[in-house]
This record gives sequence, C-alpha cells and structure tokens, in this order.
Amino acid sequence: MSSSGVKSSIRIGVIAGLIDVIIVLSAMITSNSSVLLADALKTSLEFIAVLVAWYTMHRISRDPDENFQYGMGKLENISSIAVAFLMAICIILIVVNAAKDIIHPEHIEGVGIWISMASELIYGVVNGYLWVKNRRLAEAESSPMMASQAKLFLTKTLGNIFIFSSVGLSCLLASHAWVVYIDPIASIMIAVSILLSALGILSNSLFDLMDRTLEESDQIVILRALAKYFQEYEYLHGIRSRRSGSEVFVDIFLEFQADRTVGNVQTIIDSIRRDIENEIRGSHVSICLTTEKEC
Repeated sequence: MSSSGVKSSIRIGVIAGLIDVIIVLSAMITSNSSVLLADALKTSLEFIAVLVAWYTMHRISRDPDENFQYGMGKLENISSIAVAFLMAICIILIVVNAAKDIIHPEHIEGVGIWISMASELIYGVVNGYLWVKNRRLAEAESSPMMASQAKLFLTKTLGNIFIFSSVGLSCLLASHAWVVYIDPIASIMIAVSILLSALGILSNSLFDLMDRTLEESDQIVILRALAKYFQEYEYLHGIRSRRSGSEVFVDIFLEFQADRTVGNVQTIIDSIRRDIENEIRGSHVSICLTTEKEC
C-alpha cells in the first residue's frame, strides 16, 4: 500500500464522519433518548479522532527538515494516544448515560428514533468497510496511526450494531416494562468494547514512544543477516533499534580487520544493510565502524 492509499482512507473517514455527526445530532435533537445523546457525543469525539489522524498524516508526509531530521514518525504514536484518550471520554459519557437510564428508566420516542435506526444501519456498513480497509493499511504500512484508526472504526461498527439493536428492540417490545433497560445494557457493552480497544492502542503507542526495541521477529531478521556475513567482520559490538511511527531505525556497530580496504568493507556494509532493509518494511539501517562496545 502507498501513502496515497493511507491518505485516501483517512479522507473518506473524515467525509463519512462529518455526515454521520450531522445525522446523529439531528436524531438526538428530535428524540428524548439519552442513548442517542451519548451516541451523538461519541460520534463527535470519533470524528475529532479521525481529524487528528488526517492532520498527523499531512504533517508526517512532509520531507524531514533541519529541526526533525529523523522525520515526524512519533507524531503517529502521539496521535494514537490522543485517540485513546478520546475513547476514554466516550466511555465516561456512555457509562454516565447508562447509569442515568438505569436509575430513571423511560421509553424512548420521537422522530429521531427512526432517523437514528436508518443512520446506524447505513453507517454500520460504512464503518465496517473502513475498519477492513484501515486494518489492511495498518498491516501493509506497519503504521500505529492506521492501527488505531482500524480499532476506532471497529468500535464504531460495534456501536452501530448495538445502538440499532437496542433502539429497534425498544420500539418492537415497547409494551413490556423491562424493555427500558435494553438501552443502558447495550451502552455498557459498547463501553467495554471501546475500553479494550483503547487499552490496546495505549500499550502499543506508549512503548514505541519510549523507544522500545524492535519485536523479536525483526531482531531475528537482523541477526540472520549478520550471521550470513559473520566471516567478513571481526566483532559485533552492539545493536540498537527503535520505531518512530511506521519507520524503523537500526544501528549496528561492527569491527573489521585492520588490513581490510575501505572499498571492501563498504561492500560488506551495503550487503548487510540491503538484506535487512529488504526484510523489515520501513527500516533505515546504519552500520558504524568501531573498536569499542557501544551497547
């Protein structure tokens, strides 16, 4: 996948999100449902999260300047954390409204109910499509931002399903007294799904923001490349690695025999670098010559 595919996916998310916000706000205003109030606030926050992703992609797509010579890849991790905090706000709103409905239950009514059901049905399909598309982009680009977007659209899809089901059952079974508790129960289930996604986003983004070393599978790729040329260098003095958004930086410190020519050493360095960069997507490998242990 190219960066244009990532930008296109985010652009679609922004447009779809804006239309969704307008519809759910209309539904909220024309109904007495506290669940639709929570849905409107949640949808607005989700739209903000997509806008943050769009701004982040716009910034990191620029060429590195003299102030950010390694690029702005960590902005992806920061934006992912921002998305997680927005999801936490959604959880609080949903739980508060669910508690209110449990303490003071009432039947829902108003034309906004039917607007909401139509909206949830349509956007269940739209958000499901965007979830699949962003998940594929996240896997192809190794992008934490796209991974957080995929999780966000998954929770939006689950939210569409639960809200459509709860509102639909509330209308179909309005003659039963217990039906007033359907909305708060569905809302709590939505909150749980958002919580799980937010925890996953935070765990991945916080570790990468603190320059955690690469995953074991990537480290094996590096060691395999070094083992392939182990007879060409004298000592391995250290390996450093970190992620910066979807970019990977690897520093390898090698010592070569003193009688080797610069041209011969450079050929070996180029071969090792090429092998690693071909195996690890988005990697930038630097091989430094040294006679002392570096890490």
